Amino acid sequence: MKKQIIILFTSLALLSSCYDAMNEVPLERMPPEIAFKDSLKVEMFVNELYVGLNTGIGGYNSFGGGSANQNSFFDCVTDLGVLSPRGTNTAINSFIRATFHSGAGGNTDSRWAQVYQYMRKTNVVLEYIHYCDKLSEAKMAQYIGEAKLHKALLHYEMLKRYGGITIMDDLFEGGNIELPRNTFEECVEYIVRLCEEAAGGLPLRYPDNDYGRLTKGAALGLKAKVLLYAASPLFNEAPIAGTNEIQRYNSPDNTRWDRAAKAALDVINLKMPDGTPVYELFPSYERLFFTREGNREFMMMKMQGMTNNVEVRNGPAGYAGATGNTSLTQEFIDMFELKNGNLPTADPNYDPQKPWENRCERFYASVLYNGAFWWGREVETFVGGKDYTALNSTAKGCVTGYTLRKHLDPEVRISGVQKTTYHDFPLLRFAEILLTYAEAANEYNGMSDDELVDDEMVYTCVNRVRSRAGLPPVSDKTKGEMREIIHRERTVELAFECVRYFDLRRWRKAEDVLNRPVHGVQITKNEETGEFVYSEPIEVEERIFPERCYYYPIPQSELNKNAALTKNPGW
Repeated sequence: MKKQIIILFTSLALLSSCYDAMNEVPLERMPPEIAFKDSLKVEMFVNELYVGLNTGIGGYNSFGGGSANQNSFFDCVTDLGVLSPRGTNTAINSFIRATFHSGAGGNTDSRWAQVYQYMRKTNVVLEYIHYCDKLSEAKMAQYIGEAKLHKALLHYEMLKRYGGITIMDDLFEGGNIELPRNTFEECVEYIVRLCEEAAGGLPLRYPDNDYGRLTKGAALGLKAKVLLYAASPLFNEAPIAGTNEIQRYNSPDNTRWDRAAKAALDVINLKMPDGTPVYELFPSYERLFFTREGNREFMMMKMQGMTNNVEVRNGPAGYAGATGNTSLTQEFIDMFELKNGNLPTADPNYDPQKPWENRCERFYASVLYNGAFWWGREVETFVGGKDYTALNSTAKGCVTGYTLRKHLDPEVRISGVQKTTYHDFPLLRFAEILLTYAEAANEYNGMSDDELVDDEMVYTCVNRVRSRAGLPPVSDKTKGEMREIIHRERTVELAFECVRYFDLRRWRKAEDVLNRPVHGVQITKNEETGEFVYSEPIEVEERIFPERCYYYPIPQSELNKNAALTKNPGW
């Protein structure tokens, strides 16, 4: 008996009624040799895979269990941000207090069922696409490449949460579903193979009307991202207690860094047929996140239409229509260098009463500070100001003295005559690839942290990112000094892009950085003089990170269905 496509894509089910009224057969119930015969229907199947990017893989205010306006950037579980009002979002609370668990609803970021559902959809496409004989060779290769890269991304998202998972390389229809987890190394190699195979069939670039589709560079970029992740201390020289080959490599190997560096270099060196680079940094860090035309930096993204929902949820709370969800921590503020390249704590001329003075360009594109001009007036995060709320208040407002500017377009309007913009959320961009090479090459070369870095490409990659931020170049640094610079560049450059939490875990820094309170300042206004006084940093919110949180717990519902699954240590 021929297989029937039982689980197909929702949008196709909605379209099936207009497929062929005479047949009266819904598309999702057709035999695959019929459903996949039509090239237009094949395109629908492939397009639907992009919906899988909405299964919690990053996004604006996508984390939480409440209404959209109560949800948070995932970075608010790290040392970068605080969701306001504090303590009102159960998902955030479960992470910062380390109370998330394997039970029903116990981990909002689990994503297990949703991701496996979309893995299966990629396998449906790969299993049956060859029934279509009306596709050109190039289009067939493209669709197969897209499906394989979607599958690679989905496996990576599970790998970074759980360690080794059960690889889903088949439909498993009618067979044994009690399958054990593959080893960490097997998962890494499987994802890398998918990326390499996908790259062979994908174009370097699409016409403008196909902007956002997965490309060859996206495939090679994901490969570099995965290899950097796999080379990191958590999976090599600094594993946590109780782990084995399921969660990490059997033994450390420094050459894994070299493999990641070479993969990143392959992306950096990609050229168009005319010899121009496929990817380059967008000139403006601020406008990068709202611009499609001429944007050669975004490599993978979650696309959405013109909207102002990011500004609504994160604009300072005193503006009509805004809910002010995201306050920024003093820890984050202190990571931004001054224009001269010094950190605030290392510069004798830095004035903590004027923390906005002489900061790098990324600071002004990322932070709304007290007195910053925004939407027709100055931002007021001082005590009693329009955009302030007290620490113990349940009202929306800024609790740290600083509120989010990144991802907010000053040209957008959220009240009166509203104005919208593009808000495509980056899953991978060229700046990350540059920093991937720098980190991997820096870790691979040199025996000691005290040795000077002599790989000029490490400096070049870091300095390209720093140059856009208006910062001076770095040079003549030791391996240890460059590690600190690269880690900080990743944190500041990729802030609020769902990177920080997983970076801290792979670096094996989370139990330190996420095991202490985050801070802010209280700003008071002298009503007579109009001057503002900044307090010393004050504790705003606690963070707890026990060792078990380096890996998510396998959902109990999945353990109940599959006796071959094993738990992660500590759970």
